Amino acid sequence: MGQIWLWRDDGTRYRKKVYAKTRKNVLQKIRQLRKEQEHGISPNIKEETVKQYLLRWYQNPSLRPTSIDSRRVNIERIVPYIGGVKIRSLKPSQIQHVYDSLGERLSTSSVVQTHSLLRKALSDAVKEGTIIASPIDRVINTPKVERKEMASLKQNEVSTLLHLDNEWQPLWTVLIGTGMRLGEALGLQWQSVDLDLGSLVIRRTLQKITGRGLVYQNPKTDKSRRTIFLPDLVLKAFKRHRTRQFEKRLQVAADWINEDLVFPNEWGKPLEPTRVNRALKKSLHAVGIKHHIRVHDLRHTSASLALRRGIAGKVVQEMLGHSNYSTTMDIYSHVDPDMHKEASKQMNEALGG
Repeated sequence: MGQIWLWRDDGTRYRKKVYAKTRKNVLQKIRQLRKEQEHGISPNIKEETVKQYLLRWYQNPSLRPTSIDSRRVNIERIVPYIGGVKIRSLKPSQIQHVYDSLGERLSTSSVVQTHSLLRKALSDAVKEGTIIASPIDRVINTPKVERKEMASLKQNEVSTLLHLDNEWQPLWTVLIGTGMRLGEALGLQWQSVDLDLGSLVIRRTLQKITGRGLVYQNPKTDKSRRTIFLPDLVLKAFKRHRTRQFEKRLQVAADWINEDLVFPNEWGKPLEPTRVNRALKKSLHAVGIKHHIRVHDLRHTSASLALRRGIAGKVVQEMLGHSNYSTTMDIYSHVDPDMHKEASKQMNEALGG
């Protein structure tokens, strides 16, 4: 047994007894208590387990519902491995074990997401005085994203897809022609589209949240709230689509649920994103495009086409709604080898070649 004088939160001094099997362990505990006091951590706070802390931490009312849902999913991945460990005793080796175990059954990107969440949670634990330092900073082999070759449609494939005459063609035209996210397109209302000026405004997005279904949310960042000017081809697609939608509404009559959506289902309600992915697969098959393209790859296609045409990267960034210019360039500057070949030709001319 040992003892140490400490300070309470109210400024009064008191003596705390320390128990351990050996003198060495008693001294270690005393040093730890002294160190924690120096860093503003009260020795009287209830020691939480990792699970208790994460469940207290993740439901931040200032976060978007999708962010809270993402936190919950990743916490469920972590808890089976270190949920019962006291957060003030958490070791880097235990965190490494979480990553190694998750890597055996999840994709690298999923493990990276879990790592990002735990890093943020432990960083906040340091800020609030629950722990002195984050043990994640001493983990050597943290998971990293593997950059994969980005899928996109070629110029001739875009033309082929957009000449397809089916009910989904207007949506493909809008996604490729504007670079919008699928959630932005599915949450778009006619009141946000100005067919006279040829522009639209992104004011909200549609997201699917576990346990809540389809939910409208505000755009994630200020840059996501943006005005997009429409190419003539996209503007014409909007006009044709509006006429066809009006005809459908007449057929459905009183059963139509008017949410003013540009791309609703047959009854005027929001479209399920999974249904859109299936529809794209069928559309690509119908025009003979056999390689795998997701709906999100239409956004990549839009950015690649814009950069290939010489549209300034800053303009492409604002069109896509990226928060930072560097994000746009990191993702797309390496996409098309032809862009680099063209750049080398222009440099050759600049050098007098």
